[in-house]
Amino acid sequence: MNTRIQKIVFIMGLILFSTGVFITMGIPEDAGWKHRSKTLIEGKTISVSAGWKSDSRKLIEEVLKVEAPLKYDVCWGATPLFFGEEKDFMITGGAVEQSSPRKPFNLYVLDRVNLNLWEAGLPYRAYYEEKGKTSVNFTFTIASKENLPDAIYFIVEEHDPGVEPIVLVSSTISWTEKSSKTDCTGYVAFTPQVLIGEAKDFMLKGNATEENGNRFNFYVMEYSNYWEWLAGKNYTAMLEREDVNFLSFNISLAEDQVSPAFSVCFVVENTLKDVDEKIIINATLEWQEKTTVSPVPGGKIIGIIMASMGLIMIVTGIAPVVFKHGGNLFDNMGNNV
Repeated sequence: MNTRIQKIVFIMGLILFSTGVFITMGIPEDAGWKHRSKTLIEGKTISVSAGWKSDSRKLIEEVLKVEAPLKYDVCWGATPLFFGEEKDFMITGGAVEQSSPRKPFNLYVLDRVNLNLWEAGLPYRAYYEEKGKTSVNFTFTIASKENLPDAIYFIVEEHDPGVEPIVLVSSTISWTEKSSKTDCTGYVAFTPQVLIGEAKDFMLKGNATEENGNRFNFYVMEYSNYWEWLAGKNYTAMLEREDVNFLSFNISLAEDQVSPAFSVCFVVENTLKDVDEKIIINATLEWQEKTTVSPVPGGKIIGIIMASMGLIMIVTGIAPVVFKHGGNLFDNMGNNV
């Protein structure tokens, strides 16, 4: 290749390279917004125990004999000591005369105060009272722990003068007690570290359903608020729904909420008695992310191609001279011309 052609190639390459760089760097870009989404939870199952559980204990099982000179016999059963949250106390039992043929009797179920009144012949109030029977079954309830006595007394009394009954009395107390909150609740926490650049219009979408159609409470809250809620303190929830078996949610989030330090909790609570639950949760985070778009389709790609071709032409134009003379490129080219 002679020097004139080399010079032409060099100059054309320089022009092409400069034009390509200008196109690549100088074309203005328009700002736009692109929809983004990320799945946070897909088919996550949370298992929680029953919110309230039934329990029971035997109060008594004893034979009472009415023997002269007394006209009655009495026994008592101590109620359990409770230290948690218990309610709905039910006392059930029965009394059966053991003679053959059976003898009639009177039965009273009282607390200590009313037993003293009954023994003194004063007006009293019984939990249960039946007279002139050879067998009975009884049930009564005491709603609150505050009204539950320390002991319950069972009295068998002769119904007919001189007829001394022998009666087997049995009784059981049952109640419901609240499960530990950590047993009857569960949560899924997620930190959505998914953001790049400028973003807006955050939406948290999803659903929750109990696999057998049972009802539950559902909360969406930040991680720190979950622990306040668990401790029974004041808390703030993004969403709070009670007594549902299915729900869908669509929660708008502020831009300053969703950061790398942001954690969202999906909390379920089982309030049922003696029924364990499994709740299935799905959740997706959606947002708009800022993007830049060139007004010339493929403009940057064209610019890069032109700059690359120009650089190749420049190298092609000057390389032979550099290798041949090893001197100043432009002086040699000027002298040759």
